[in-house]
Parts: sequence; structure tokens; C-alpha cells
Amino acid sequence: MERRVAGFFGVVTLGFLICCLSIYTVSSGELLAETAQRQSVYRLTVSETRGTIYDCNLLPLTGETERFVAAVAPGVQTAADLSRALGADGVAEITSLLQDGRPFALSLPSNVSGEGILTFRVPDRYSGEEQLAAHAIGYLDGSGHGVAGVEKAYDEFLSAQCGEIAVTYQVDALHRALAGESETVSDTSALGRAGLVLTIDKRVQRLAEEAARELLTKGAVLVVEVPDCEIRAMVSLPSFDPDDLAPSLDDEDSPLLNRCLAPYSVGSVFKLVSAAAALEAGLPPDTAYTCTGGIQVADGVFRCYDGEAHGEEDMRLAIANSCNTYFVNLMQQVDPSLFLTMARRFGFGSSTQLAPGYVSSAGVLPTESSLQVKKALANFSFGQGELTATPLQIAAMVNAIASGGEYAAPSLVEGTVDAGLNVLSLAQRQEPERVLSAYHAALLQNFMRASVEEGTSEKYAPAHGGAGAKTATAQTGRYGEDGVEQVHSWFAGFYPYDEPRYVIVVFSETGTGGGPACGPVFQRIADGLWDLGLVP
Repeated sequence: MERRVAGFFGVVTLGFLICCLSIYTVSSGELLAETAQRQSVYRLTVSETRGTIYDCNLLPLTGETERFVAAVAPGVQTAADLSRALGADGVAEITSLLQDGRPFALSLPSNVSGEGILTFRVPDRYSGEEQLAAHAIGYLDGSGHGVAGVEKAYDEFLSAQCGEIAVTYQVDALHRALAGESETVSDTSALGRAGLVLTIDKRVQRLAEEAARELLTKGAVLVVEVPDCEIRAMVSLPSFDPDDLAPSLDDEDSPLLNRCLAPYSVGSVFKLVSAAAALEAGLPPDTAYTCTGGIQVADGVFRCYDGEAHGEEDMRLAIANSCNTYFVNLMQQVDPSLFLTMARRFGFGSSTQLAPGYVSSAGVLPTESSLQVKKALANFSFGQGELTATPLQIAAMVNAIASGGEYAAPSLVEGTVDAGLNVLSLAQRQEPERVLSAYHAALLQNFMRASVEEGTSEKYAPAHGGAGAKTATAQTGRYGEDGVEQVHSWFAGFYPYDEPRYVIVVFSETGTGGGPACGPVFQRIADGLWDLGLVP
């Protein structure tokens, strides 16, 4: 009996072991089959996209140019087919890839077809040295993330709008494409059409860049639209190639610096703030003063440019002639605290955030206590001394005058769109703030027109529509090797006169005066805006 029980138990145990072995064999076979299948597929990424940056009319500022990229599965005829585009030397450079046998991606100068070669047109992120609005857009690092401009400010959003072109191959154990097997193409690159919309207008940006590159060496140009102070063009010179940053890194002229957002000595453009403060303080526009070319303040003498004596002037003529002594005398009649308050209302001494983390310099304003020193107040009255400001701040000041006395913070970003170019979000903007009366703004506009019609801006009047402008030549206190003081030159104004539509600010780190150095750029841009049909 015991033998029967033991025998029965042995049979059951043996059967159980056979079942376990069968289950293990089947599961192992499935695992091996799954592994083999996984190893037999090779996925090649040909191109990856990043969210597009658009102008205000939804025209692309990035991805404008295209190039050819091929997915190459090496075969007997591959080298011969590629040699048509690459030549013998070009093929020699990729010999190791061809011998390896694995599919690879290859940039080509032209379209190539052939067995095992799939060629695609893919967008380049930038247009090299021809890239518009390079400083506003910024550039990417080696890993494809933004490190400057709106590329950095919106890096997370732009990176999330990703698509790609990929090719999947059936391959052997060495990842060589199997002959007779069809590859599969996956193209989700259209997802990269989603992106960021700037206030930049490509037409205006191109116009401003062409004028600046022809007539300036080192400086900045801003064009903003009245009344909302939307930046339609932002130009900084020298510029850079976002596809090849190496030459710019050690360039002593600092091409990567966005001069539109950097602080500089201001000079006589600031007389517009002085005039606004005087008018708001109750001084009439016909306040008279006789300029003899110099004025004594404490133990110093302040002179007009080249010591020129302008004779008897009112506020309008003093702006037109850019008379230093008139404003030195005028601002001795205004409480310095009111003067500083007006400067702050116009945005001086404060930075502007154009995008998250993308902020302009605040520049420097003197303190109220420092202006108790009469010589410091005299310097400040015509834009010298401690004062520094950015071209962006000057543009916002002129925009406030041109728009009837309301200050609007400059803006660069409209919002974001999806791949169908439908609005996802709009950038938040501050409400405009009244900084001076509409009547006083109209007076300042008139003073600026006098500068164009009979003053320091006269040679640079646009051909149509009239304009209001102010020139400046700012001393810097820095001297070159030849012993000549370096000056900063400005030309800031609005166009056209009767219905101001644009503010144009031109700044040069070099030159001998705002008119000669910057006036031709202002004139060229104003005339170009007219030719483009962008003004009333």
C-alpha cells in the first residue's frame, strides 16, 4: 500500500515539474521573440522642431529657410547616389558611416534620390547672418535650449511645441536595414508651428535693419507704434550670426549685447523732459531767455554746443536750437523734486520687463539730494551728469508725447498660438498712465516739429507727412587714444506729424552729433514707412 502511495505521489510530482518546465519554455520563448522583434526595429530621428517665433502678422521669424536632410540606409549603390550631391571628397568623409551599415541622417546641399535614401526638406531655426531681429529673438545652446532673448524667456513653452521627422527600419542584429523591407516615415513636424507671437513687424524690422547696417557702425534703432508702444523693430549693431556664435564671443565690439536695452549718456533728448516738467510746474511756453553761448552756475560755466549764442528764445526755439543755457536757466525755476518726478513718470530710472526674465536696464537717475548742488542740477537740465538711459526708455518717452501725454510701457510679445495659429494666450500689458496734460503734450509735439522744420533736425525731415524730432550729442567723459572725447549721438522723433503713427529712435555710440550720425537713419526709415503704406 505504501508503495502505491509513493508511486502515485512520484507520478504527480513528475507531472507538476513537466508542466512548470513547459510554462517556463513557452514564456521564455515569448520573451525571446519579443526581444528579437524589438532588436529588429531601428528608429532614426531625421529632424526635430521647436516652437516657431512669429511677427505681429503671423509671419515666421524663425524657420524661414530650409535645408535637405536625408535618411540613409547604406547599400551597394548608396555611395554612387550620394556622390552626385557630395562629390567624391564628400562621400569619403562619410565612408565609416557607409561601412558601418546602420541607417544615419545626413545634411545635403540638394535633393538626392536613390535606393535607401529618403530626402526631406526641413526648416533651419535661423537664417544665419541674415536673421532678422536677432537680438530680440536670441539664440540656443548646443542642447537646443534658449540662452538669450525670447528664446530664453519662453524656452519651456517653445521646447514643448516639439515635433519630428523619424524613419523606422527593419534591421538585422547589427542594425543594418533588411533588404526588401519597407521603412516607415513618421512626420509630426507640423506641431512646431505652434509658438510665440512678437509685436515685431517683419516689414518694419527689415527696413530698420537695412537702414542701420548701411548708415551706422555701432548703435541701436527702435521703431514703436503709437499709442501702445508696441515694438515693431529692434535693431542692435553690430549684430551676430545665431548659427555661429564663436566669432562674437571675443569681439571687443560686443555683438551679443542688445544696445536697445543698455544704458548710455543721454544729452539733449532729455530736454523734452525738462520742458514737460517746466510746463507742468506752471511755466508758460513763451518763457524768454537770451542765450549768449554760456551761463554761469556756481563756479562753473555751461555752454551751448560750440559756444553758439542763440539770442532771445522761448521754449519752442530752445528745443529747435537745442539750447543748453536756456534749459539751465529754466530748470532753476522748477523744484528739483518735481523735475525728478516727471523723469520717473516718463520711465527713467525703471527697468522694463519685455518677457519673463527679459528685462531692460533701469539706467541711472540722480537723487533729489544730489540735485541740491546747483552744478548737478544744471547738468541734469540738459541731459548730462549722472543720467543714463536706454534707447527703449527714450522711445517710451517720445511715445508718451506723441500719444497725447499717456505713458505706455513698451511691449515685445503679443501672445502664443497653437499649431493651427489659433490664439492660446495674450501677454498681459499695463494700462497707459497719464503723465502730462494733452495740451502740454501738444506743445511738446509742436516744439519737436520746430526742430525738424527750422532747427537741428531740419536736414533730416522726411519727404512726406512731416515729423517731430529731437537731436542729442551726449558727452561721456571717456577719451580715445587720440585724446578726443567719445560722444553718444541720438535722433528721436515721431512720424508723421499730424497723426503720429510711429516713434523712431536712432542711437550711435560714435559720431560727432545726433543729426549727422543718426538723422539719415531716421529719414530713411520714415520715408520707407511711407513707401510701405504703413502711415495714414
